[in-house]
Amino acid sequence: MLELIASCVMCLVEPPLTVAESSGWKATSRYEDVVKMVDALASATANVRRISLGKTSEGRDIPVLVYADPPVATAQDAANAKEAGKLVVLAIGNIHAGEVDGKEALLMLARSIGDGEHPDWLKKAVIAIAPIYNADGNERFSKTSRPGQVGPEEGQGQRENGQGFDLNRDFIKVECPETQGLVRFMAEWDPHLFIDTHTTDGSFHQYHMTYCGPKAPPGSALVAEFTRTQLFPEVSHRFGLATGWKSFFYGNFEDEFERAPETPRSHTRWETFPAEGRYGTTYVGLRNRMSVLTESYSYASYKDRVIATNEFVKAVLDVATGDKDQIREILRVADEQTIRAGESPRDGDTVALRTKMVSSGTVTIPGFVERIENGRSIPTGERAQFVCEHFDRFESTLSVPRPWGYYLPKECDAIKDVLVRHGIAVESVDTDFDAATQGYVISSSKQASRRFQGHVLVTIDASIEQTKTAKCSAGGWVVKTGQRLGTLVVYLLEPGSEDGVGTWNYYDPWLKDGAKFPVLRIATALERKKNADGP
Repeated sequence: MLELIASCVMCLVEPPLTVAESSGWKATSRYEDVVKMVDALASATANVRRISLGKTSEGRDIPVLVYADPPVATAQDAANAKEAGKLVVLAIGNIHAGEVDGKEALLMLARSIGDGEHPDWLKKAVIAIAPIYNADGNERFSKTSRPGQVGPEEGQGQRENGQGFDLNRDFIKVECPETQGLVRFMAEWDPHLFIDTHTTDGSFHQYHMTYCGPKAPPGSALVAEFTRTQLFPEVSHRFGLATGWKSFFYGNFEDEFERAPETPRSHTRWETFPAEGRYGTTYVGLRNRMSVLTESYSYASYKDRVIATNEFVKAVLDVATGDKDQIREILRVADEQTIRAGESPRDGDTVALRTKMVSSGTVTIPGFVERIENGRSIPTGERAQFVCEHFDRFESTLSVPRPWGYYLPKECDAIKDVLVRHGIAVESVDTDFDAATQGYVISSSKQASRRFQGHVLVTIDASIEQTKTAKCSAGGWVVKTGQRLGTLVVYLLEPGSEDGVGTWNYYDPWLKDGAKFPVLRIATALERKKNADGP
């Protein structure tokens, strides 16, 4: 009897398994499975708190486990932890709910932290884990939602959220409730590092994991270069030691998603994705913060993909916590530089608005000999080494001088609301005032040929007018660039931006050739009192 009681007690305290593990790597978690495990993990240790990113369009809570010693449950707690010298990290899974590896891996990671396997992390960091970010998409299960992906054989969710939108294209317009909750967390908790876990479905290669960080030229070069030249090489090295698997910068062989299926690849270019701010990890770079995109390999086994994601994120946390003081200092300097640049704009200080992908040199990519079968290119299993130009850096093709700020008239209230959702400080105008401003004249605007994410995207060309004194009326708003998100302000508001609010139709009422642009650039500092209308 005593042995039976002891056995039952052990059963009660054994850590929960993920659905991936308990199914023998045949299935993935439903929403209720994730919530059940999150609740179990939240009650398993004193160093974890369960919070929420908000609710989805269908009313599902987006759970977050926050691990810290001492515990952290609020933005103020996180601010106090930062004052004590800690790093704040946010990791999410399932932004594309067919790409389930991160969801399962992050639950395993949370369990291992709760089991005390990484005590050094909690001495140095606050680690927030949101395993099922796209909760609505997760529940739209199908065995055919990810054609070509190897497992889980019992099916997975869909790429889009419950509204039919791709959440990893929503970081400029911030229209989906999931994105609003995530960006609100970024504004309030201000994590130093953001980890976004995916599963790639592109080219055939030999990497179990590919990765990417901040890369848009408007963002801080300090942040981008540290991530690229210091963080990733060490993470890749540790990942290889732990698993024996290869990893490299995310990419595909040329024209992976544009070429005709029956056309063989030439394997001469290894190309990343565009530098537009709509992508989560790129967007975080525009906020002067570090980001890590993980892409497990769709054609590896389901088990290997989950393990690879788990081990790669662990390597990121190992390196980041070890380098926490350097990371914190880099981000502090980046913020300081942005604020100072906006408060006192200098001649020659420009912000990139449009970019082109350029080569960073030659690399050798391990892949496979491919053949055309049934109209598609498939790997033969014969390994090959391809010497490629590595296209993963970006140069500016259009830039503008950084202004002191912007004036938005009252008819731009929808634009003001977008800025506030980003956490940008927006100040209301109570009385008319005169300011040295630069206006824009619309040269042309071109709409895309079809709808995308609920919008018909627009490319705007406009010319800056000479500086002159203009009247700015009460009821509008002033947005300074001398704030931490000042570069993001420029990227969002400039009409020529490749991915600003104008791209997403917020300037459409004014897009007539020769028309005056509603938003004015403010050239010099204003001396007047204002009321804050944003965080």
